[in-house]
Amino acid sequence: MPSKAPYPREARVVEVEKGDAGQCVTWYELRADHPKPDSLISEHPSREEALDAQRRYEDPDKS
Repeated sequence: MPSKAPYPREARVVEVEKGDAGQCVTWYELRADHPKPDSLISEHPSREEALDAQRRYEDPDKS
């Protein structure tokens, strides 16, 4: 299991289209550069959930 990322942590929300053409749904991925560049941290069905996860991931008080 990878170690926890050191603080300050930085993550980004990436919009991803999933599914076949004409039936795509948009998901939001939280990605960071720890433990490897562009690592997937989590996936979310809404931008709001992804932004909440990003705030929690970056907040040193939530460790």
